[in-house]
Amino acid sequence: MTALPKTPFLGVAYYPEHWPEERWKIDADLLHEAGVDVARMMEFAWDKLEPESGEFDFAWMDKALTIFQEAGISVVLCTPTPTPPPWLTSQYPDILRVDDKTGQRAVAGSRRHACCNVPAYRDFSAKIVKAVAERYGDHPNVVAWQIDNEFGCHGTVRCVCDYCRAEFQKWCERKYKTLDALNAAWGTQFWSATYHKWSEIPVPAPTSASHNPGLLLDYRRFSSDSWVSYQKMQIDLLRQYIGERPITHNFMLRFFDLNYRDFAADLDIVSYDNYPHGMSGPSECAFNLDLMRGLKRKNFWIIEQQTGHVNWTPFNPPAPPGQVRTWTHQAFAHGVDAVFYFRERAVNIGQEQYHAGLLKHDGTPDRGWHESKQVKADLAERPALTRPQAPVAILWDYEDLWTFELEPHNSAFSYYREALDLYRTCWDQNIPVDILARDADLTGYETVFVPSPALIDEAQVQKWRSYVEAGGNLVVLFRAFFKNPGSTWSDQPMPAGGLSDLLGMTVDEFLSIPLVPNVGLRPPIDKADDWNDDRGSHVNDVSARPGIGFGENFGLPTKTRYQLWAEVLKPTTATAILRYSDGYYKDGVAATANKVGQGTAYYLGCWCDPILPRVLWQALGLQKHVVTSDVRGAVTEIVKLVDETGQNVDVLLNHTKHTVTLPETSK
Repeated sequence: MTALPKTPFLGVAYYPEHWPEERWKIDADLLHEAGVDVARMMEFAWDKLEPESGEFDFAWMDKALTIFQEAGISVVLCTPTPTPPPWLTSQYPDILRVDDKTGQRAVAGSRRHACCNVPAYRDFSAKIVKAVAERYGDHPNVVAWQIDNEFGCHGTVRCVCDYCRAEFQKWCERKYKTLDALNAAWGTQFWSATYHKWSEIPVPAPTSASHNPGLLLDYRRFSSDSWVSYQKMQIDLLRQYIGERPITHNFMLRFFDLNYRDFAADLDIVSYDNYPHGMSGPSECAFNLDLMRGLKRKNFWIIEQQTGHVNWTPFNPPAPPGQVRTWTHQAFAHGVDAVFYFRERAVNIGQEQYHAGLLKHDGTPDRGWHESKQVKADLAERPALTRPQAPVAILWDYEDLWTFELEPHNSAFSYYREALDLYRTCWDQNIPVDILARDADLTGYETVFVPSPALIDEAQVQKWRSYVEAGGNLVVLFRAFFKNPGSTWSDQPMPAGGLSDLLGMTVDEFLSIPLVPNVGLRPPIDKADDWNDDRGSHVNDVSARPGIGFGENFGLPTKTRYQLWAEVLKPTTATAILRYSDGYYKDGVAATANKVGQGTAYYLGCWCDPILPRVLWQALGLQKHVVTSDVRGAVTEIVKLVDETGQNVDVLLNHTKHTVTLPETSK
């Protein structure tokens, strides 16, 4: 068996079914020249592998594998289940999913149009997976496997067909055991929706008003669990034939319909599709890379890396010279072991003809090919580097995110943006950040941020208390611990579940603040007497207050703007460190600090702009981790890594269009 190349290495997505066989060797040689070590194949080839039900054709794939093996390129094979062929959907039309937003059944001819709870789809998926695993499970040039492709792409997670309804009712019975428990968890007495039979429970298909928030949240859990089960079915089948070869699946940027932590648990390697033109800039790119690394707290792969213009954003610009090389090195700096470029060549058929590849439509090298070759040369000179544990962690939770998506109480409120704003505050100063699960082990972290932990979990409070008592800095942000797991509101003062004791405060009042036209994310709330009349003409502020070493003791500016959300706090054992400077809640407490054991638990009650006010930045001592350089441009990133001898190595990334000259000592 061919082993995986030494990391870090380069790969590419290759589609032999898109090109004549006489082209395969030419492409393999060109890709090898560009530094490609591994090719990914087969994720959309179900109809070519099984042109009719039960009739398999492997001859073409056999030939492609041989050609790439002779060219010195190993292969990652994918199970081809995201694109059920027309013969299957024609024979079993119930496979086609029913959209939860429109109630309409999908039509064949695209991808990701199947429902994983339909028995026929699961059965035929198992048959094709078993067939390819039997054929290629011990192939000497197949070094790893990918399950399917981009679960949930195009918003295809939540189907509301009859099969899903039946499975959801079973899922609810397994979870709640009794209908009394379910009714209590969801609060079904509201709008007279108490269930007396499991068969009465609906799915959240389009309706005249909104569905119960408990049903909606549980349906998201159920839908995610359904695809986790479908992935697990494939993993278990593959394991019977592939030995110890690693198994992966490719996750997507800004994708929140699935709980990726649950998917990652069953995978050997997390993979990620990195398309920076779908993001706001290099800091968001870095955030998503660190989010992926945190799913298993280990290095991961980029299984699709943008190589030029894409075909799916509102405006599809080219990648400027040097950009693909920079994106690749940014990925390696954030804990990536392999970067697979997407794709090998701009395709001449189908729905993605405007998507760039390493090769142009005519098969000649494009800019991405040349930059891949340069990256390969870079790696030959690069020492083995690892990324140490960061001093700062952000705790990320998909169920908290779902809770706010379902009931934002402010259309501009975004859990994702809140976490990203926290991350950017550190990224701007080159402070490393790890992104972890809410229940993660926090040993070794100096500061931990918890963005809006909506759902109450008393066990987590005990873990956080132990962390603070041992000397940690815990920073919890607004909208914390107010919802029970079934999405009913707690009858305890916020934050509930014992968190108020740890933080030494309660929330007296909360305010959802609308966006102000032509002002940006600035709050429109001022004095009580013009609360409804003069929105948008004022800027809200909070002021730093002295106490336990904060505020004016640092000589900081006295005003900090806030936006979108504000809470008036009532300290019990905590000290006020920020107060509101205007509005009818003027002089009300906006942020607190509570000394617990050797550490401090902070609560930030408003969305400051920037999100981390300087008074809190100073109190946390984050300034000691700031990394500066005389070559740092406006958005140049400095990542601290460690070589094999334990020495620190700074990786400098120039994300600007300007040339930067490094001092001799930095080269």
